Amino acid sequence: MEYIKEVESKFNWKDLSLFELNLETWRQLWRVLEMSDVILFIVDIRFSASMFPPSLYDYVTNTLQKDFILVLNKIDLAPASLIVAWKAYFQEKYPNLHIVLFTTLPGYNLVGKQSDVAGLQVRRRRGRIHMAAEGTLQILEICKELVGDNVDLTSWESKIKQEMNEEFNEVDDEKLEVEETVTLKTVNTEFIDYEKFKNGILTIGCIGQPNVGKSSLMNAVMGKKVVSVSKTPGHTKHFQTIFLTTKVKLCDCPGLVFPSKIPKPLQVLMGSFPIAQLREPFTTVKYIAERLDLVSLLRIDHPENDDTWSAMDICDGWAKKRGYFTAKAARLDSYRAANSILRMALDGKICLCLRPPCYTAKKDYWAAHPDIKTVKWIQARSDDDKSTNLQSSVNISDISDDEDDLEKEEKGHESSEDTQSNEDEKEINFAFNKFAALGADD
Repeated sequence: MEYIKEVESKFNWKDLSLFELNLETWRQLWRVLEMSDVILFIVDIRFSASMFPPSLYDYVTNTLQKDFILVLNKIDLAPASLIVAWKAYFQEKYPNLHIVLFTTLPGYNLVGKQSDVAGLQVRRRRGRIHMAAEGTLQILEICKELVGDNVDLTSWESKIKQEMNEEFNEVDDEKLEVEETVTLKTVNTEFIDYEKFKNGILTIGCIGQPNVGKSSLMNAVMGKKVVSVSKTPGHTKHFQTIFLTTKVKLCDCPGLVFPSKIPKPLQVLMGSFPIAQLREPFTTVKYIAERLDLVSLLRIDHPENDDTWSAMDICDGWAKKRGYFTAKAARLDSYRAANSILRMALDGKICLCLRPPCYTAKKDYWAAHPDIKTVKWIQARSDDDKSTNLQSSVNISDISDDEDDLEKEEKGHESSEDTQSNEDEKEINFAFNKFAALGADD
């Protein structure tokens, strides 16, 4: 309560964005900070500055005197030049920060094409994921530098090298080996007497806002599914501890939204607020349309053949294209279409990335930066791979009909995102009359 009162005294309450008010969630954050030797803070590269709380960085590095590693996650969704620019921005602004570039979906963890003809981000996961060895190797090198001779990390290093040299074998989802996780259901939120590298074990605390990919990162570091993941904010209820090796322990903290002045539409796109709970999604669609050419991306026609577009017109056009109609009156279901667009934006199919200051003026410099090759290596992509070209349009055949499943999941019927189909989808002609396809040529 003292912290909330302090925030109220410093800022106008109306200017603040939505943030976590559950004291139990904050307590779990404090326990993870207390028990961890190294803090791994994960952000989505698309909204990295908006997700990074300078107050937490200051508290960890100055008050707790602990090392702080920033993980720029989901770098498969952004151009390499933008990733390099964001890394340089954080290095300059926070000199004590260790920065890691990471993706849980490098090229070898994907199957089929990664973009359509126009460049849409289409990511289909393999049944069994490989360890994201390139990003994990970066984390290992930083940890080796930080712990010195206090912890033996040779077993972790051997595990990474073994994974990098292992040939990829397809395994069905049903045959996946799921490692047992140590979940603290009755969470001990009392003060922990901290001892650095206790029993010769390195404890790494994974912290971040909802939907930045903390649990997915832990699965990618392990090379197998050890923590359930979901697109629904708040899926991880309690912090969980998983032993990576006998000498390295990972601690997954529930996603926590920190106080900020970020506009609510941006919070929705960041995944901090459940899309299914939005009473009015059209403002967020407008926010995207003001920054991306949604009309061209979605390849939609104006419902009234007008030259002027509004957020509602975009949603109506998408509803018509997808065949979204209300059950009784058979009107265009613009609300469902808006939710569909927002889910595509959250998933990265429609990709909106924030840029660091002065990026546009120095775009050519960043495009020729020597670190571009490192980014491509971590993404496990070739130099001629154009899948991160964001000037794209949405191919309707590449959008799966998973909106209903996601809506059920966000309302409480949770299901794992790991059960996505790997089969390539065929082109479908969407029409309101579902029997119209019977007349099509085979």
